[in-house]
Amino acid sequence: MPDLTETVDPLLANYQSSTLILWITLVVILVALIALGTEFWVNLWGMLWYPSLTFQRMLGESQAIPGIVVTAIAGMASGLILNAYVAKAEVVNSILDFLELGFMSTALEQLDNLLDQVGSDLSILSKIDQLSEYGFQAQSIALAVPIGFLILWVLWGLAGQLGSMIAGNKAGHGLSNLLSALPYTFLVAILSTWFLMWSITGSGFAKILLYLSWLYFLFVHVAMMREHGRYNISKAIIASILTLILTIVFVVVVVILIAFIWAQAANYL
Repeated sequence: MPDLTETVDPLLANYQSSTLILWITLVVILVALIALGTEFWVNLWGMLWYPSLTFQRMLGESQAIPGIVVTAIAGMASGLILNAYVAKAEVVNSILDFLELGFMSTALEQLDNLLDQVGSDLSILSKIDQLSEYGFQAQSIALAVPIGFLILWVLWGLAGQLGSMIAGNKAGHGLSNLLSALPYTFLVAILSTWFLMWSITGSGFAKILLYLSWLYFLFVHVAMMREHGRYNISKAIIASILTLILTIVFVVVVVILIAFIWAQAANYL
């Protein structure tokens, strides 16, 4: 009677690596949803129909572990969507064309200049050019999305807390409370990622859906910030704008800091 290894190895050999990772990720998402229990679905339903009351409750719980799991789920699901699209060469080229638009190209050039000033040989634009020649690298980036989401979750939370305080949060919730509620706004990124990839391939209807998903994200974010700071809607809007600006600043600072440390370590070694 064959052992377990002899049975599993042929099955693994018949799968491409990306397909295998796809199924593993789906299983992980399913296990995570089971671990979260009915609370996840109650919060998700509430965010759709009763966002203010739902965020008010979530902000009062201050539970970091469920927040990490929900953020990872949003990242894994978004990564799977990216992976499904970048498996096609024509889609990779469409994405690269999108990144080479005027405002995107200018922003990336400025980031490359900053990286050069800190002594790093990392170039974002050169990496984008490599993706056009080696499509499998795009799949690797897509599979790293969950890690990016977790980092963004922390930076966005810090930016949100600071933006909330600047906007006038004097008696509201703290950072741990915000980190508990914020992941549920990240779930909108699953739809946004799908609609973005769909629109890049040339669908006009997908662009409309993409804009609607962005508007919905802004809506739930403002609702969350309102309950977080316990102030009126105008201050919540200001806090959301400040959060977006500060998050971009924090992300750029982290990228530059990592590049600087990498450059210094390379010189040392």
